[in-house]
Amino acid sequence: MRHNYLSADLAGEIGGQNRHVVLFGQVGSGKTSIFNLLVSHRKDIKRSGKEKYGPIVGSCRLGHIGEVTLIDTAGLNDVSELDGENATSVRNTVRRADIAIYVINIQEFDETARQTYQHAHDWLVKNDVPYLQVFNRCDEAYAGDIAKLKMEFPDAIFISANTSGSISLLRARLSQMVRTSEDIEGSLVPDNLVCEGDYVLLLVPESGLIHEYLIMMDLINRGARCVIIHEDDLENALKEIPRVDLVIAYARSFGKVRDIVPENVPLTSYSLLYAKQRGVLEDFIAGARTLGDLKENSRILVAVGSRASEVYKEIGRIKIPRSLRRVVGEELQIDYNFGLDLPEDLSSYDLVIHDTGATMSTRSVQARVAICREAGVPSANYGTVLAALAGVLDRCEAVLLPKE
Repeated sequence: MRHNYLSADLAGEIGGQNRHVVLFGQVGSGKTSIFNLLVSHRKDIKRSGKEKYGPIVGSCRLGHIGEVTLIDTAGLNDVSELDGENATSVRNTVRRADIAIYVINIQEFDETARQTYQHAHDWLVKNDVPYLQVFNRCDEAYAGDIAKLKMEFPDAIFISANTSGSISLLRARLSQMVRTSEDIEGSLVPDNLVCEGDYVLLLVPESGLIHEYLIMMDLINRGARCVIIHEDDLENALKEIPRVDLVIAYARSFGKVRDIVPENVPLTSYSLLYAKQRGVLEDFIAGARTLGDLKENSRILVAVGSRASEVYKEIGRIKIPRSLRRVVGEELQIDYNFGLDLPEDLSSYDLVIHDTGATMSTRSVQARVAICREAGVPSANYGTVLAALAGVLDRCEAVLLPKE
């Protein structure tokens, strides 16, 4: 099994659930000065060798919104490098961003810089990355030139990293954009999943308490009655509780619970709910359905994107590979990729299985799926693969993606 390590050291910092704000732009734009003024806590990452384009990560407090993860990328000599090999780290980091800040040195905004900006704008729109255009060093520019640019770019902001008022303006705009992105993102519990008064069984392993408390709180806020039980107590609970309207299990337990939960009781998993909320469940279900097309000479990539627990490492490295080889054949080739960045060339793979745990941000997950979609390679996650292997994929799909 081939192991591919890509940006694994930063997976926790730049792939987590906090909102991610990424600064990028040409060398000399002043974006690092802006980063230093915005950041409240900085984690330095040395740029050397293969990591010379690596990001610098910090946290930024935006008033009552709380902290967001702020990321400063390496300066680009030409933003067209977003299409080149020299800035792969920058491109991937920006693509995962909830918000990108494209910084321009207003003193150097000539025709070439305009073309560079247009290239960046088109790239950001193509990858569906919300962005803010920031003209920096406005304290050094003529007022007339600033006025003309404000007319041409009404959504941009004009600041100077040398003035505190400018940074306050930038913080205010970022807060507004973060609130907008939060409004767009859906609930972890779909609107039609439960009704007020429904009984929901939340299964937890014997080894610990429920980690997916956000899902539990969403259920409670909708008026559902949540009952938390150990997996081994499922059969007794189904007999003792007057009625059960939904069972949420860990996907790794599908093979254990599928025969215990009656067919007329909706069954799903935490990972499928997260995939639904992130807008990628249909992609993952379609990818999991391709398992039936795999042959012994097929090639699969298991992409581990989060700092997984030992349990999840075991699922990706042992449970899923063993089950797939049992079904497809022992010669099935399975490669591994660790970190947020996928390999540049996915063309040799028949399927990419993503570890998209709750710790990964929505944008990180969506970016990975988009990369696979563009490469023409199906995507699945641990949850949908385990559901398919346990024979409950159709049953789970009916719960979260009911046909109208």
